[in-house]
Amino acid sequence: MQIIAYPTMNEIKITCKCGRVFTWIPVQRYNSTIKPKAPTECRICKNKKLLAQSNFSNGNKRTGYKTCECTGKRKSIFNRPKNSKQKAMQLADLWFSRYIRIKYHYKIQNGDVFCQCIVSPAIIKLAQNMDNGHLFSRKFMSLRYHEFNCRPQNRSSNRFSGESDHYTFKENLKKQIGADRVNELETIRNQEVNADYDFFIQKAAKFKKLTNELIADLRINKWW
Repeated sequence: MQIIAYPTMNEIKITCKCGRVFTWIPVQRYNSTIKPKAPTECRICKNKKLLAQSNFSNGNKRTGYKTCECTGKRKSIFNRPKNSKQKAMQLADLWFSRYIRIKYHYKIQNGDVFCQCIVSPAIIKLAQNMDNGHLFSRKFMSLRYHEFNCRPQNRSSNRFSGESDHYTFKENLKKQIGADRVNELETIRNQEVNADYDFFIQKAAKFKKLTNELIADLRINKWW
């Protein structure tokens, strides 16, 4: 794409990769602090992808990639290497999730673990196709690895429904563990926790051990 600017006319001519040329005049509304935005698609071919790959769009939008100084190749800026603490937290989350789905299973058939969704009890799936749902978000470190705060939950409900399923999760959890224990979670969720590397390593080791004990006792098949 080529851009030709005419300062006196305050207009910009844009050539799309399809070869079509059109003019954009960045006119700002009177008494407005909002800056005029450039067009997001070609007016002729209506192809957003072509315009998104142009120099005009890349100059005004974060692409998620940057050029490596050593190799000259593009690399993603979103998939950066995790530090030791992040890896330890990921490991702790992994074993805790497995533990919850196995301990609070719905049934075991031929060594396979099936879980029932806490929000929609009609949904029953293999454990590997379910999530470890949290009543209160994982950002509360005092409840991140608390059994009372977690139950198996369908992936679509856990990842996309958000607060819309929170009330149902809470009410169904009350039926399982009682209102007093749910109220207890609300009182301790803001407690400060020293969530350092050792904290996550200890949690990972604890729930790995408990998970392996359940596997031996229930004679289930590992899905990982």
